Amino acid sequence: MLEPGDRIPDAKVFLGPDEPLTMRELVEDGPKLLVFYLFDWSST
Repeated sequence: MLEPGDRIPDAKVFLGPDEPLTMRELVEDGPKLLVFYLFDWSST
């Protein structure tokens, strides 16, 4: 977990197909909550 003042890792996220953003670009206009949804491809 990042603490206040920590630098955001230089990572890329995708808003959709062919829509990459860096983490820094994503939070330019304010804080965001990232939710990682696993197993979307499974039947469970």
